[in-house]
Amino acid sequence: MKFSIAVLAVAAALLAAAPRAVAAPDPYEIWGKARAYWLQQRYPALIDYKVAVEITEGGNQRVERYDSQYDAVDGTVNVDPVSDYQLAHPVRPTGIDVGLIVWRNKPLPPVDWLGVPHLAPVYSFGMAPFVPAPTPTPFNSAALVAQIRSEFHDPNPRATSAPSPSPASGLEEIATVYAHNRDYTIVLLGDETIDGHACYHLALTPTHDPGRFRIRDAWIDEQSFATWQLQEALNFRSGPGTAVGWMIHFADSGDGHYISEEDALAPMTSAGEIFTKAAVRFENVVAASRARPENPFPQGGAVLEEPPP
Repeated sequence: MKFSIAVLAVAAALLAAAPRAVAAPDPYEIWGKARAYWLQQRYPALIDYKVAVEITEGGNQRVERYDSQYDAVDGTVNVDPVSDYQLAHPVRPTGIDVGLIVWRNKPLPPVDWLGVPHLAPVYSFGMAPFVPAPTPTPFNSAALVAQIRSEFHDPNPRATSAPSPSPASGLEEIATVYAHNRDYTIVLLGDETIDGHACYHLALTPTHDPGRFRIRDAWIDEQSFATWQLQEALNFRSGPGTAVGWMIHFADSGDGHYISEEDALAPMTSAGEIFTKAAVRFENVVAASRARPENPFPQGGAVLEEPPP
């Protein structure tokens, strides 16, 4: 009997010392906290920046930069539609001018390769239902953040409780079922380091409307729940970028979280040219002290813009 008790004591000690299995984090909770992080962002009332559109065509790398300003109060973008590349390379027809007819010996080089970028560095790719403003408003208050935090298991608002209806005459009611409307099915793939940040890697599959719910992978900071990288199935409202996937990178500037770069994951065709690489970068993001004069936007030209959040 003493031997049996000793054996049991040793076994108990070994079990107590053995590492216990730790439950994997809930991917919906991670997603909910990442959305709450976006809603906590506060941006300067006016933001100056440059949008760099870079393409590689025929082995040649070309970059256009557009001076832009974002108004965080009303959510508008003011961009100079004439890029620095166009200023340095004005388009001039070549050939023989006969009266009013210009005979061109070759096509004019394309400009605005992906379209004039009407883009803001604070875009969240649908993770926030709006772009956070400089100060809390009834639509992006701490109460809304708290609401999302309380709904970790579903990124969308849902009914958490409701009174059971009074039973009607006839068959007895045995249960009331409430459906949860999720835009994505989310799976935690593991941990990865992105730009020096330990992140959860989430895989997302849209449950409906895949053209609107475009995110397929997300890398979320394990401590702050900031988004450091997203992979999309497509990008922008129109143009060649809608035919390929994109990788989105983020960075901090001042006290805000911004898009730093968007990289196409496959070649694309535009205006008869094949772009083997394409990228959009946000450069020199700084708070502005005054609004810039409004630039008229070109009529009929291609515009590069994101859909509403």
